[in-house]
Amino acid sequence: MRDIFGYIAYGENELYHRGALLSALKLLYHCPEAKIIVATDRPELFVDYPMETLLLTDLQKEAWSFSGQYHFGIKARALIKLLRMTDRLIFMDSDHYPAGFLSHTFEGISPKHSVMRRLEKPHKWTPVLEGEGLRIGEHVITGREPMWQSGILGLHRDNLPALMDAYPPMLAVHQISKIDAAEQFCIGIALSLGGRTISPHKLKIRDYNTRGKKAFAEPRVHRFFDAYAAEPVARQIVEAGRYRMWRTPVDIIRQKLKARG
Repeated sequence: MRDIFGYIAYGENELYHRGALLSALKLLYHCPEAKIIVATDRPELFVDYPMETLLLTDLQKEAWSFSGQYHFGIKARALIKLLRMTDRLIFMDSDHYPAGFLSHTFEGISPKHSVMRRLEKPHKWTPVLEGEGLRIGEHVITGREPMWQSGILGLHRDNLPALMDAYPPMLAVHQISKIDAAEQFCIGIALSLGGRTISPHKLKIRDYNTRGKKAFAEPRVHRFFDAYAAEPVARQIVEAGRYRMWRTPVDIIRQKLKARG
């Protein structure tokens, strides 16, 4: 059984690439035997580290983003590429990072069961999809399906057809409902069809995917590599494992006071 942890990092924002790398280093601290693949358009940033890379070309990104109309299509198609390279995949967005051992979670992933970050509240925009005739496989989208958040995904290779079915309607879902979350909406539906189930993850994973968390974490990501990028990889893994990315109550108060001027 080939179990892989996956990341996707592309684009001009350095934070996405460095965030994925720092998360992967933290993962290696907590799970030294972890096998990691990073789908990226900048493989040179990862070449000196104990992880594989999957090149995302400009041609692929143009095609997968529906000619630039919906860039989260790149994530959806890169997930398909990653899943083809493994039997079971645990994927994290680059603004998520491990805070403990994770490898045991592979045992809960099966052809009939997937893991996603969490079940979100119903979205008021998606009901406009009713009557549009959009399909995921044989399922006609009603717009009232559950919305699962895809910052964390645990998938079995047998669900490749489900991911393939989820991709084509994403652009229309995005354009009609005006939501950027079309990718996760379609993936969540696809993974719930045919008797399949999804559960929220119970992994020791933190994130900085809100405005306040990101404002605190971004400079710390860059400071980590400013301090340790020239060090041996083994040292970087140790330092990453104990490097704080989360805010203390004092940090939050300071942010609020700064925002007030």
